Amino acid sequence: MTRLTPESVEAEEVREVLTDQELSAHARLIWAYLTVADRPQNSNSLAAELGFAASTVSKHIGPLREKRLIRRLNGVWIAESPAEEA
Repeated sequence: MTRLTPESVEAEEVREVLTDQELSAHARLIWAYLTVADRPQNSNSLAAELGFAASTVSKHIGPLREKRLIRRLNGVWIAESPAEEA
């Protein structure tokens, strides 16, 4: 399920991602922020909102994409449910 609103987040999904030791702390924070953000974010807005360098966001987006936890749509990042992981 694509995440667009905070109320659509299940606690088990959040726990699953936040305890995934294959993801860095930065990647987990990016996913959590996208999950609760009131609108999709581009890389620059993520960097500004989280206080990260743009290069840090870029580096940690890759593992999230590989796990299909986020996707890019029209230039913005959208969080995906870990249940969709194939």
